[in-house]
Amino acid sequence: MKCKIQIQQKQATLTVKRLIQFQNCQLIEAYGRSGQAYYLIFHKERYINTLKIVDLNPNSFIATAIKHGLIVTSPHHAIDSLIHDRIFSCLPLKKMIQTMSQNMKQLEQIIILAYFDHAISQEKISKLFIECFRQHRRDGQLQLAFQAISTLKNYQPDNQFAHDILATLTFQGYQLEQKEVFAYTPLDIDTLESIFLSNNRELERGILATTQLLNGFSEHYWQLFLPTLMPFPAEIRTKTMLQLLRQQPNLIDSKAFSDTLLKNADSKNYLKTVLAEKFPHHVQAQPFIKHLAQVDQATHLFIFNQYQLNFIKRIDPFALEEKEKATRMIIESAFIDHSIDHILNWLAKFNDRFSFTKQLQMIKQLEENPDQQEKLADIYQKFNYLAGAIDCLKWEIELHPTNETLFKKLIDLLKKTGQDEEADAYQEQRIHQMKYSN
Repeated sequence: MKCKIQIQQKQATLTVKRLIQFQNCQLIEAYGRSGQAYYLIFHKERYINTLKIVDLNPNSFIATAIKHGLIVTSPHHAIDSLIHDRIFSCLPLKKMIQTMSQNMKQLEQIIILAYFDHAISQEKISKLFIECFRQHRRDGQLQLAFQAISTLKNYQPDNQFAHDILATLTFQGYQLEQKEVFAYTPLDIDTLESIFLSNNRELERGILATTQLLNGFSEHYWQLFLPTLMPFPAEIRTKTMLQLLRQQPNLIDSKAFSDTLLKNADSKNYLKTVLAEKFPHHVQAQPFIKHLAQVDQATHLFIFNQYQLNFIKRIDPFALEEKEKATRMIIESAFIDHSIDHILNWLAKFNDRFSFTKQLQMIKQLEENPDQQEKLADIYQKFNYLAGAIDCLKWEIELHPTNETLFKKLIDLLKKTGQDEEADAYQEQRIHQMKYSN
């Protein structure tokens, strides 16, 4: 996945590595062409700013988020929801602070500044928390004061001022708000799930479910994950699930996961999935043949060269007619790179004998007979091997330059394969030949 940032008048395209969800912050970790690390920082899914970091401070908020947060790897639909079709402006920190919303609560502004403590001193941020606490306490807003000092304690667990204040009787009966801020250290999955569900927070729910599915398939987390995935285009759904599968190959054992992946996958990814060695499920003939017909010859050749045994296993339950249709598509593409002997040897490993095998055996005989090249060209065409048919007809024309039928066949094939100039040349040769032969 890619994202774009703008620094003054210049734009740069970054490669996204992962998304970190921590408290109310989302961090997109991305890299430039030279390997430089950038962190796009969001607060409650709203973009704030980007930090370019050379050496990450191990005590910074970002480092803590990476250590304790929920992480999903690109590509992922949650990442797409944050970066799709957007260009992110990179502002100097001073300007960022000046442009912060005046409607934003004081505590929320300080929380956002804490995300940037790689560049802003933690001492300054701590003082801002304490000032916020004191302001609310002077105004008699003890619940807000409690929230401010609790957030400081969560941000800096060793802060003595926060520890002493929270130990006083004044704040013993108060309850925390924004509990998700306090549910990451230690990680409390059940609390986060409850919060994300009750507040309809699709992005965080999708991230949480993903991290749990990576531990192994769970029907509970699958049902939590799926509604967050389905609103996205099929391409994003497929890329997300394939990334999950790369990280946790055992997910393919789940019929629910497998069916959803195959339903959304393009033809190449469909075939790659079902032809994998450990694919455990029955494959339906019609979708398999449909996808096989939609991929290019290079994919057919890859199956011929690398996946023969798995191909035989997958089509084994098919009816003979369906097996023959699927196998013939592979054979037709194999003519590009392989000899007829190799093709026949490949077919010999199948349990079935196909109706077109006799034609292939005839090709073997005709290839050794220079006087039967027109017949060989006709059979090549039945296997859609047009390049071979053209070569055969050219050979025959050399031997029989007055045969008008040969010229017509060759010219038609050349036009069919987009070789119009050569077709025109043979048309001229044909007219010339016919003129002088008469």
